[in-house]
Amino acid sequence: MFAPLLIAFALAAPVEGEGTPAAAGGVPEVPPSGVPEPVRAQTVSFGAFAPAIAAPAGEAERAVTPSPRVVRQAKRMLMKPRKRQRNPNHKFLPLPHLSAQPATGVTLGGSLTYSYRRPGEVFNRIWLLAWTRISTKLVQDHILQGRVRDMLGKREVFQFGAIASTDPVHPFFGVNNHENLSGTDLNGRYNQFDANNYGGWLTYEHPVWQLERLGRATGILRVFSGALFNVDVMRPYADTRLERDLPELPRVVRRSVVRLGLTWDSRDNDWSPKEGNLTDVTVDTAGKFTGATENWGRLHATTRHYWKLGDSGLVFAHRLTLDALWGDAPLIAMGEFGGLFPMDGYGGAFIGRGFTRKRFTGKIKATAGAELRSMPVELKFGRHTIGVGWEGFFEMGLLSQKIADIFKHWHPSGGTGLLLIWDRFVVLRVEVAGSREGAEFYVQSDHAF
Repeated sequence: MFAPLLIAFALAAPVEGEGTPAAAGGVPEVPPSGVPEPVRAQTVSFGAFAPAIAAPAGEAERAVTPSPRVVRQAKRMLMKPRKRQRNPNHKFLPLPHLSAQPATGVTLGGSLTYSYRRPGEVFNRIWLLAWTRISTKLVQDHILQGRVRDMLGKREVFQFGAIASTDPVHPFFGVNNHENLSGTDLNGRYNQFDANNYGGWLTYEHPVWQLERLGRATGILRVFSGALFNVDVMRPYADTRLERDLPELPRVVRRSVVRLGLTWDSRDNDWSPKEGNLTDVTVDTAGKFTGATENWGRLHATTRHYWKLGDSGLVFAHRLTLDALWGDAPLIAMGEFGGLFPMDGYGGAFIGRGFTRKRFTGKIKATAGAELRSMPVELKFGRHTIGVGWEGFFEMGLLSQKIADIFKHWHPSGGTGLLLIWDRFVVLRVEVAGSREGAEFYVQSDHAF
């Protein structure tokens, strides 16, 4: 109980070497006013962390020795670390991962996300993600990726990452196969092969023009460049479609790519936009000079728009995509879309929902999709907001080996689902979708686009 008084008294005492200097013999000098000082400072040391203690003048020659308990209390108070306040700009988010679709089974795993965003900013200045996951059908991937914005003060974007994946049930339904496969075993061994992939990438987006808009996110046009490296290791199973259709397929293929392009981004949020536009046009070049196994290339263009429908709380979103390859394009490349966000080709949880994963493989692919999203319920949990809503969607896919044949075959699908969105940062969707070949059920993180 004496510690606060002790410290207050010490702070009130003058420090040795300050105030009125003492004359010889230890007697205070008389100040110009002629009034002698009633108190003299007596410095008593009892440890490196102890305060100075002033004694009354009548006891100036007697040493003041505080009790050991008072000394311990004073030391504890002086040495007690102050509690550091949490910096709200830095966020760590560990999350379990759960996803499911018939082709891969139920996938479990976990991720750790870090983001840094300054007050008043819309986008994360730094975003890092590490995840690992494995499915009940032994499909697994391990990814490290990041995005860094505006570190040079020019609204630029760096993206980088590395991936290692194993897929013993990688689908293959033939190149440019438009047959109706309903009623067949779409997830059977005949339509599968074993594929491993190892890769990495580094891309840079440099702003060249921006559009400031009152009350809306700034639109930014960026030049895009990057290098991507992938190695595909393919092992066909005996008596399967891949072994029958492509017996001479190389077992190991390098897909080293140099990528150039333009991007336009005016979205109000990275993860769950409600307005704005994201458009990217990229050209990939691969060949012996890049370290690739074959000479080939890709032109990819995707535009995504998001509109708020008045004050209804509804958001209308749509996506248009064209993906065209030429040369000796690798099989894996023909079964996926390129661009800023490479993903499975038409069919699966992100494009062509309702068709089984990677249902259509070919050099020329085009898609059109639309979604209506609603978030009528928002729940507050401290500083966090959880939105609960629904969505309805429709998609159309086109596929051919020549651009002149692109409109010969149409593959529609559609469905509905539930949405769970945390702080417009983490998205979970549970969907059911159908096509002419059956129905698919999805549990996925992130919007389809």
